[in-house]
Amino acid sequence: MPEIWIDESCIQAGSGDNLLDTLLAAGHRVPWSCRSGHCQTCLVQALDGQVPEQATAGLAAEQRQSGWLLACQCAVAGDLRIKLHDPARDGLGARITEMQFAGDDVLLLRLRPDRPVRFQPGQHAVIWLDSELGRPYSIASQAGDSHLSFHIRLHPGGAFSTRIQTLQPGDTLYLGAPGGHFHYDPDWQDKPLLLLAAGTGLAPLQAIARHALAGGHQAPIDLYHWDGEHGCYLKPALEELANAHPELRLHLRARTELAADLTQLKLASRATLALVCGPPAFVEQLRRPLFMAGLPGRQILDEAFLSRQA
Repeated sequence: MPEIWIDESCIQAGSGDNLLDTLLAAGHRVPWSCRSGHCQTCLVQALDGQVPEQATAGLAAEQRQSGWLLACQCAVAGDLRIKLHDPARDGLGARITEMQFAGDDVLLLRLRPDRPVRFQPGQHAVIWLDSELGRPYSIASQAGDSHLSFHIRLHPGGAFSTRIQTLQPGDTLYLGAPGGHFHYDPDWQDKPLLLLAAGTGLAPLQAIARHALAGGHQAPIDLYHWDGEHGCYLKPALEELANAHPELRLHLRARTELAADLTQLKLASRATLALVCGPPAFVEQLRRPLFMAGLPGRQILDEAFLSRQA
């Protein structure tokens, strides 16, 4: 049977067993959230042994070169020697500079990392509160900013939501490496963009819109945002942006208007690209309307915000 070595301890595993399940069953406190390879909270580092390619999918090149893998996506194929992830050692320290509440359930968080971070607007990074509690959030900033901004939806009773509200400016968190496919492509300069967000799915899409406009995007950008009874939590900032860039058209709508709005979706041209971000149910709800509006799947890029399931 394959052996999993962590320091001087050894775990027996069956061939093909899931590495995360094996570690948890042996009593190791490995963080995890989505179990789909998206959140990157179950990182471990392979020091020796065979790592399936699937276990590194979605990681940055620097992470793969250093042996990092996603335990939830790793089927044990043979003996492995690994090191568990420690955010304080393996992550990047970042000091809280601002915590602003937008409405009752969105926290606008600004962090100053200990060193500059390379990322594309719209990508995400794990925010670690300690060695066991981390969640991925989209980066709402522009590349080159000295601070990183995140829009955090606060869930009643949620472990992360509860803990982060006890922190204050000056406290230190830790960041994982930025990653993800959700960002602007320079080849999109002359293509109309249809940006569709629900809730804090607005965080990456407004960052992408700002990045596109700053780079001289040539085609119209339609930004839709559906939110709760209090309306769009970034309305003043987005209206200021739209006033400076007439090519940006805002559609800030109540969540109750979503179904009716989807029946009225229209494309600026057949070259339109749609970027969709929000909860999984929202992303799924948009697939058919976009298809019916005339968009093939290759022109739709989506990212669903997954939360931990017990």
